[in-house]
Amino acid sequence: MQKVDSFTYTVEPFDDDFTGRLSWGVLGKHVLACAENHAGARGFDRLEKDGHRYLWVLSRVVFEMDEWPRRGETYTISTWVRKYYRFFTDRCFDVANAEGHIIGRVFTIWAMIDSETRRPQALNELFGHTFDPYIEMERPCDIRPFSRIRVAQDAPAAMRQTYYSDIDENNHVNSIRYIEFILDAFPKNMYENREVCRIEMAYNSETYCDEMLQFFMEPAGEEDWHIVIKKGTGETVCHSAVTFKETETNNHKNITENGTD
Repeated sequence: MQKVDSFTYTVEPFDDDFTGRLSWGVLGKHVLACAENHAGARGFDRLEKDGHRYLWVLSRVVFEMDEWPRRGETYTISTWVRKYYRFFTDRCFDVANAEGHIIGRVFTIWAMIDSETRRPQALNELFGHTFDPYIEMERPCDIRPFSRIRVAQDAPAAMRQTYYSDIDENNHVNSIRYIEFILDAFPKNMYENREVCRIEMAYNSETYCDEMLQFFMEPAGEEDWHIVIKKGTGETVCHSAVTFKETETNNHKNITENGTD
C-alpha cells in the first residue's frame, strides 16, 4: 500500500469565513478526517481489545498557510506518517491548490489512549505489528518547530463556557474547537487587513461539557501572540501561538500609497 494518501475538497458555501477564504475550522476538521481515513485504510485507526476502547488523540499541531483557497476552489490535503515512537506518532500534511502548488503545511503529534484511563498506550504492543511499512521519511515536512510559549498575564482576556456542540465522540472538547475559541478571542477588525498564517497548539488536558475556560493572552512580537487556556480551577488546558500577516490586498495598498508601485 502507498504511504501517502491525498483527499480533494471544494470550498463550499459556508465553508469560508467573512473574507471568502476557507475557514480555519473547516480546514482543521478536514485535516483530522484525512488522518483518520489514512490510518483506517491501514488498519490502525481505532481499536477495541480485551474490553477496552482505544482512541487517537491529538497532542500537538502546527498549521502554516501561505495562501488560502476561496469559495468554489478545490484543494487537496495529502498526509503520511513520518515517524513513530513508543507512545507517539509524527504525522505530516501538505495542502495544495487546484494547480498542485503547496500552499500550506501541517505537522501533528498523536497518541493512542485508553478511553477509560485516558493514558497513552505503547503502540506496537497494542497493535501487535510494526508501523514500519507505512512510514514515509523521504517526503519533506518543512515546518518551523514549536515555539516556547509563555504568558505572564494573570487576568484572563476572555472567558468561554463549553457546550454540547463543542464535544466530540471522545466526550471532550474537539481539538479544532480550541482553535476557533482562540480566534474568536481576537476582535474582528484584526482580521480585516490581516490573516492568520500560523497556529500552534500544544494540548495539556481535556475539557468536558459545561466547563468554563479562561484565555490568557499577550503579544510575543510584531505579529505574534501567545495564548494559554486554563480551566476555572487553574489547570492548564493548552498552549497556543498565533501569527498574523498582512493580506496581499493590504500589502498592495500600502505599496501604492507609499508611491513605490
